[in-house]
Amino acid sequence: MKNKIVIEIIDYLKLLFFVLVITTLLNTLVFTFSTVKQSSMETTLMENDVLVIEKISMIFEAPKQGDIVVFVENEYVTDNFFKKINVLYEDMIAKFTGNSKRMRLVKRVVGIPGDSIDIKDGYVYVNGALLDESYTEDLTFPSIIQYPLTLSEGYYFLLGDNRDVSRDSRHFGLVSARQIEGKALFRIAPLKKIGGI
Repeated sequence: MKNKIVIEIIDYLKLLFFVLVITTLLNTLVFTFSTVKQSSMETTLMENDVLVIEKISMIFEAPKQGDIVVFVENEYVTDNFFKKINVLYEDMIAKFTGNSKRMRLVKRVVGIPGDSIDIKDGYVYVNGALLDESYTEDLTFPSIIQYPLTLSEGYYFLLGDNRDVSRDSRHFGLVSARQIEGKALFRIAPLKKIGGI
């Protein structure tokens, strides 16, 4: 009888370990969920929208102009696989303790490596051409960054769609590819707005 109980406990522990490994791999390499906490992407994304963040394509291709990405401010998290796992578990613990040390932001890719960015008269120019930005209703004004600027390899220029309130590359500068965790692919909440972005 005791042996049967021990075998059952071991089987449950194996199953728990397997589930933990699969969940860790999925969250680290494939996809995760993220809740929008700011109004800087309105009206494309609203506060409390829940997004599916796709990560696997980041292994094979770089973000493109127009992509909406999630990145960690002031920290490189995609250096290596083990760092990603460490970040995942630190963030899970932080959700329960309410003591999160990482600030994640959702922004739109406006400039990719090699692009020249200029902001003048309230408009954004990429490589000398006026950027078509039907997703924003606001004029875009520069902040502390000097323009025009050319993006070096591995760096991106990101802006929020709600330019009047967005804190973005105009304020904190370029974002490294190593800060970008994934692309916003799909909205799953609220249910009335479920669908692709």
